[in-house]
Amino acid sequence: MFTIRQRIRYSVDNLFSRGTGAMLFALSAGMVIIIVSVFIVMVMLGTRPGDDATSLDSLWTIFIYTFDPSGVPYNEGDWSYRILMFMASFGGIIVLSTLIGILATGFTNMLETLRKGKSLVIETRHTLILGWSEQIYSIVHELILANENLDEACVVVLAEKDKMEMEDALRARIPETGVTRIVCRSGSPLDITDLAIVRPDEARAVIIVAPDDIQDPDAVVVKILLALLNAPDVGTTRGTVVATMRDEDNIQVARIIAGERARLIPGELVISQIITQTCRQPGLSMVYTELLDFGGDELYIHEEPALTDRTFLEALSMYEDSTLFGLRTAEGRILVNPPMDTIIGRGDAVIALSKDDDTVVLRQGTAPAVDAAAIVTRDASPRHAENILVLGWNERGRFIMRELDQYVAVGTKLHLIDDEDHEAALDDLRRDVKNIMLGATIGTTTSRAVLDAANVPSFDSVIVLADTRRPVQEADARTLMTLIHLRDIAARHGKDINIVTEMLDDRNRALATMDSTNDFIVSNKITSMLLTQIAENSELYDVFRDLFDAQGSELYLKPSGDYVLPGREVNFATVVAAAGRRGEIAVGVKRYVGDKAQVRVNIPKSECLTFRPGDMIIVLAED
Repeated sequence: MFTIRQRIRYSVDNLFSRGTGAMLFALSAGMVIIIVSVFIVMVMLGTRPGDDATSLDSLWTIFIYTFDPSGVPYNEGDWSYRILMFMASFGGIIVLSTLIGILATGFTNMLETLRKGKSLVIETRHTLILGWSEQIYSIVHELILANENLDEACVVVLAEKDKMEMEDALRARIPETGVTRIVCRSGSPLDITDLAIVRPDEARAVIIVAPDDIQDPDAVVVKILLALLNAPDVGTTRGTVVATMRDEDNIQVARIIAGERARLIPGELVISQIITQTCRQPGLSMVYTELLDFGGDELYIHEEPALTDRTFLEALSMYEDSTLFGLRTAEGRILVNPPMDTIIGRGDAVIALSKDDDTVVLRQGTAPAVDAAAIVTRDASPRHAENILVLGWNERGRFIMRELDQYVAVGTKLHLIDDEDHEAALDDLRRDVKNIMLGATIGTTTSRAVLDAANVPSFDSVIVLADTRRPVQEADARTLMTLIHLRDIAARHGKDINIVTEMLDDRNRALATMDSTNDFIVSNKITSMLLTQIAENSELYDVFRDLFDAQGSELYLKPSGDYVLPGREVNFATVVAAAGRRGEIAVGVKRYVGDKAQVRVNIPKSECLTFRPGDMIIVLAED
């Protein structure tokens, strides 16, 4: 059997375990007991504060002695009265000191709870980021740029990290947030209870960030999708859900779960496609940056009733400061670079590259005259077989080679150099590719002797792949060493070699970037910008999917001499008309100013340019 003391202690423990509120209640009860007990003794002894004092006066006096023992006299009344008031004061001291301790502890616990980031987010129309990786800095930065034209905006982050740690990390990397408030909460995106804290049902967009430090991030993305879309305690997510995944098979599983409610980006494939396209066209990297970065021109979808019954070719020249990329039909179909004779119907909208959504406006006034005599009518320059060098190997290698095979001419040679034997992988690829002849050499890509023996200047393009088998910083350090050797070799031979370099950590881009359009530094930043663009406008998902797919229309850099006469001043409207005759859209130019190449997109139609040999026109075309 338990003793009375044990039972009392157990009851007290249970009471105090209920938190600060229960302790305050117990303390208040104790204070009432002290006051009532002293009052009862006073009545029994027949003593009171004064001859005319009532029972209410006695209770008030006891209350004052209990709560303010230092501000009352102790020399009034007889000794029995003084002793009772002393007991009330002593009990009050104990109760008040305990009260201060409880309040201090409660306040500390409250601050600790807030620091842990477990409080409910009272936001609507916010952008929600679930998870944490190196990508998050690029994503938040792009969201801040996208929100610049708003009065206020909010980005909420939920991740399994300390709230203060997340806030400090974001503040250190992104000190200026403009009108965008950043709210961090600690918790697991896989936990329905934690997920409910950030109110995904009220978010206008949800971006799922796969963690860096696990072997199978796709599995995490799938589980988060399940929690977002099917958990009853979270609510129905109404905003766009965007995520990147590595494996195409896993994407199929995620699509079964999410249906049309989520936009799933094959991250590995997208980066591989960008590497593939840019390795053959120096300067194209800056065009992709313009399309994906909210700091420059972006793609917008805008409905213009005045274009109804016009052809797409006519519409191209009707915008002075915007470049049309395609149409969104009234039925919701996305058409990138549609046939030029396509009639724009009622309810159709244009897909336009412009400075902002409010700059997609029709020209006011007379259109610039097209110089028909300056337009070249000869056939486009034929494709030639290329010689491509790949330094290093990772999981993207297979994607890159298969994508390259769809772009290059028959007879193109691709040579791989890596410190491991990949002949088995190349044998599998040889059965798939039709236009590329594959070869390989075992060697260390950071060795100058290996690079000199490879005769780097004989190649048209060089792709440097990050070694994902190594830690991120070590892999990027080796990539930088290889890049330094390549630039030195190119400088010594006086040849401009197109080098595409893959980096794993975006912070290392600054160490590698130089004033050259031939070096394209690929990293997770590209995927981050793509995630943000689609989160802001889900309809752009099909546009970018077409742009990065060899089966649709892509961006190309083609000789300006295929479009207009060199040495003759023409307005850009003439370039647009020349490209339109070929079923292409002129997006911009790559020109040499002195010895430096400059890339410009979305050029005003009335601006006059003079092209010379070596200048390129950036076009959206099928081939």
